[in-house]
Formats: sequence, structure tokens, C-alpha cells
Amino acid sequence: MKAIYYQLKVGFQKDSKDTGRAEKGAMTLLDESLLSADNFLRHLCKDFFSLVLDSPMVDGDLLTWTRKLRELLEQTLGWDFQQNSAVDGMYLEEDDEFAPVVEMLDDTDHVETPST
Repeated sequence: MKAIYYQLKVGFQKDSKDTGRAEKGAMTLLDESLLSADNFLRHLCKDFFSLVLDSPMVDGDLLTWTRKLRELLEQTLGWDFQQNSAVDGMYLEEDDEFAPVVEMLDDTDHVETPST
């Protein structure tokens, strides 16, 4: 985690010095589509940060560097990793890939007959 943090931090700083874009230093480093609020990398990071920061078993260096990486991405790319946050005018819900599916059954197949 520490290595990823420093690689991104140095890359973002170098990019902002070269292009003079202090507000969005990652513009030339990353493709425009990666900077949008709705992309795969942001969703994966959000899930990872949620798992690590909410887990009672994680502490020490992993927790510290995960928090620092989260802050770096929020400040540099403008990403918001809060649960159910509104980003760019869209309300982003939790991914419902693993949500239960409810199927409605017809009552004609399961008609109870009165017992006598």
C-alpha cells in the first residue's frame, strides 16, 4: 500500500509541475474516462476502502496507508468514496450485484385446498 501511495503521489506531483495544472495534476497521467466519477477503478477503490476501513481486524500500517491513499485520490482526482454519495449530479447507490432477487410466483400453481 505504501509503494502504491508514493508511486501515485510522485506521479501526480511530477505531472502538475510539467503541465502547470495544479488543480487536476492527473490529467495527462490518466485517460479522461478514468477521471470520471463512474468508472471501474473508482468503484473498485471504493469497495476496497470500505472493506479495509470498516473491518475491525485491520490495523497498523495497512490502515494508515489505506487512509492516506484514499485522501490522495480524493484530493487529486476529486473522487468521493463516501457510501451513497452524490457525485457529478448522480446518486451512486451501492452496487447491487449481490442483492437478493425477488420473484413473484403465480398463485394458481399453489392453491391450497381446504382439508376436511
